[in-house]
Amino acid sequence: MKNVVVIMPVKYQSKRLKQKNILPIKNLPMFVYVAKKFINSKIIRKFFVSTESKEIKKLCETYKINYLHRPKYLSRPHIEKQAVIVHAVKSLKTIKKKDIIISLQPNSPEVKISDIKKALIFFKKKLYINSNIKELICVNKKNIQNPSFRILTYKAVFQKTLSTKIGVYFADYEDIHTRKEYLKVKKKIEK
Repeated sequence: MKNVVVIMPVKYQSKRLKQKNILPIKNLPMFVYVAKKFINSKIIRKFFVSTESKEIKKLCETYKINYLHRPKYLSRPHIEKQAVIVHAVKSLKTIKKKDIIISLQPNSPEVKISDIKKALIFFKKKLYINSNIKELICVNKKNIQNPSFRILTYKAVFQKTLSTKIGVYFADYEDIHTRKEYLKVKKKIEK
């Protein structure tokens, strides 16, 4: 899809599970495993990793993944992911106002291209037919937001208030924060 840009915020360090974003999934660092699925698909125009880490940048270069330098202050624990997405969209001159932005989690390796395609079709249909939604969130089977991905209009990236026009896509992905969650997901993917 010609107007879809994916931004993946990737930190090297993590509080709960050390270096979770580079833990191996199918012999690749986790964030690379997720990124490769999207880069090799035909559903996006551009893919960028946003990072402050020299280690992550080196891995991006090794695996030919576009990256964007993120200032260190945007990698502190209290910073919301939305601030990282805003920084990336402002910094990337290739992003246009008609683009759709996907915020993609590196620690949700179960995310499927087929789910993103379905979510994008729903999003575009609602957006372009009757302008009902500005963003779409992923929700798990417990009806709790699963941060694996979020789809936004260009305008929604910069809004200062909560969105009143939001869509929902159901996908039961694990968001990895502990060793137990990592091993569970790794086993599922690698079987």
